[in-house]
Amino acid sequence: MSKIDFDASSSDLLGTEIGPYTLVRRLGMGGMAETFVAIRRGPSGFSQRVCLKLVLPFFREDEEFVKLFQREARLAAKLRHSNIVGVIDFGEIAGRAYMAMELVDGVDLRVLLDAESAQRLSPERVALLGHDLAAALNHAHNPPRDSSFDGGHAAAIVHRDISPSNVLISIHGEIMLSDFGVAKAVTGSSRQQSAVKGKIPYMSPEQLRLEPLDGRADLFGVGVVLFEALCGQRPYEGGHDPATIMLILQGQHQPLASLAPGAPPEFCALIESLIEPDRDKRPASAAQLTELLDPFVPVPRVRRELGKRVAELRPAEAELQAFGEQATAHQPDSVGAEAGEQISGIVGAGEGQKQVERWAESRPPAPEPPSPVQSESLVTGTLPGRRRSRAVTALLLTVALLAGGALAWRATRDAGQETLPAASEFEAEPVVAVDQVEPGVEPEESKIDEPPTSADESEAASAQPKPEPRAEPALQAPASLTVVVYPWGDVWINGKPRGTAPLKNLSLKPGRYRIGAGQGEPTVTQTIRLRPGQKKKLKLNVTK
Repeated sequence: MSKIDFDASSSDLLGTEIGPYTLVRRLGMGGMAETFVAIRRGPSGFSQRVCLKLVLPFFREDEEFVKLFQREARLAAKLRHSNIVGVIDFGEIAGRAYMAMELVDGVDLRVLLDAESAQRLSPERVALLGHDLAAALNHAHNPPRDSSFDGGHAAAIVHRDISPSNVLISIHGEIMLSDFGVAKAVTGSSRQQSAVKGKIPYMSPEQLRLEPLDGRADLFGVGVVLFEALCGQRPYEGGHDPATIMLILQGQHQPLASLAPGAPPEFCALIESLIEPDRDKRPASAAQLTELLDPFVPVPRVRRELGKRVAELRPAEAELQAFGEQATAHQPDSVGAEAGEQISGIVGAGEGQKQVERWAESRPPAPEPPSPVQSESLVTGTLPGRRRSRAVTALLLTVALLAGGALAWRATRDAGQETLPAASEFEAEPVVAVDQVEPGVEPEESKIDEPPTSADESEAASAQPKPEPRAEPALQAPASLTVVVYPWGDVWINGKPRGTAPLKNLSLKPGRYRIGAGQGEPTVTQTIRLRPGQKKKLKLNVTK
C-alpha cells in the first residue's frame, strides 16, 4: 500500500490506496474536488471500477464545503434508478472526504453537442433525451419510502442544476443524470431557498426569485436543455447575467419551430411549454412529461445509434489517457458554493469536454490548488454562506434597475469578440490596495506581464540627447502571483482577461497591477504591488 500524501500532485496519487479503493487514472479536476478512475477490490478476486471523487486538499479545512460534500453524498445515495448516476460509497481518510460513484463509459451531453453539426441533435434523439431525463426526475421527485430523508419522511429531491454537463451518455446509448451537489430535499419543514444555486441560463424564474421550489423547476431546466439540443442555442441568453435573467423572467425567446424547422411543430410546442415563466403552465410533473413525450419516443434503433456516436467520441480521449496525459474536466458555471463540482463519472471525460460558452458548462481546466506562499491577501476575510443571499439580492436588484432603464450597461462586440467596459463600471465597492499607495497617487495602468510606465517620462526622455552607452542593469527577478476566486470566477489583470481561477504562479514583472474577478464580468477589483522575487496569493470573494 502506497503511503497517503494528499498534498502531493494528482499524478503522484496514482496507485495510492484510499480505503478499499486504488487510484488508477485521474478523470478531471474542478475548483473544489477531483475525480479518479479507481478500482475497489474484495475477497475471491472481486473488483469494481468506480469514479472516486476527492475533496481537494486546499478545501479539506473548509468546514462548510465539507458539509455540502457530505450532503451531496447523502442525497444522491437515496436514489437508485437506471437513469441516475448512483453513489456507491462515501467515507473519509486522512481528513479527506471521498465519494465513490458509478462509472459511466461515455461522454456528457455538452461533448456530444459540440461534436455535432451546428451543435444540435435530431428530433428523435432529443425526444429520447427528454424521455430519459423525465424518468430520472420522476424517481427523484417521488422517491420510494425506504429512501426517506431526515425524519423518516419521503422527500422529493429537486435537482436544481439540470444542464448538458450534468447529463451523461454511455456508449450503449444510456442517458443518465448526474451531480446532485446542488439538489435540495423538499420536505414539509424546509421549502424555502436560502440562495440561488445552479447555472443561470437553465434556472427557472422561481429559482431566480428564491421562491419555494417543486419538481417543475427541474422541468424548466429540462426544457432549456431540449431546446438547446434541438436548435443549437439556448432560449434565454443575454450578453450578461442581468440581461439573461430578464429574458427568463419575461419568457422572451425566439419560437423554437423557426429555429428547428425540421422538427414536428407539436414537439416544439411541448418543449416550449417546459420553459414557460409561469410554472402552472408547464407540465404538472415529470411523470406527466414522460407521458407527453411517449408519442415522440423513437424505436430502440435510435438509442443504439446514439451509443455508437458516443463511442466514436471516446477513442481520442482514451488514447490521451493511455499515454499518461492527465485529462481535465470542466467545472460548472454555477452560482453558490454548493454548485462547485461536477460528478465526473465519465471514463472519457477529458480534453474533449471543452468550454464553448460563457455561462453553462463553464469552468476550464483548473490547476492544482495553490501551495503555501510567502504573502496572502483576502478581500473579504471569511466566506460565510449567508453572504451568498446578499449576492443574489444584489443581482436581482441589478435586474430591477435594468428593467427601469437605470442601468446603462451594454455589451458590445467587435468582430465576434466582447469588449469589456472600463473597470469603474463594475466596481461595486472602492478599490482596496493590498499594499498602501502613497496619498494622492492613483494606481497606474500597466500592460499585462509588464511593470507600469509613464508616457510623460518617455516623451521627455526622447527629447533629450541620448546618454553615453552604459552597462545594462541586472534584470529584476519576476514575481509570482496566485489568484483564487470564491466560489469561482474569471480573472482580469489590468482589465484584460487571464482565464478562470484558480490561476497558479503567474510570472509577472515587478510593479503595480489591478486584479479583477467576477463571473463573466469583473465585479471585484483590487490593486496590488509585486516586488522582485515576491510570491503572493490573492483571494477574491465575488459573492459579497
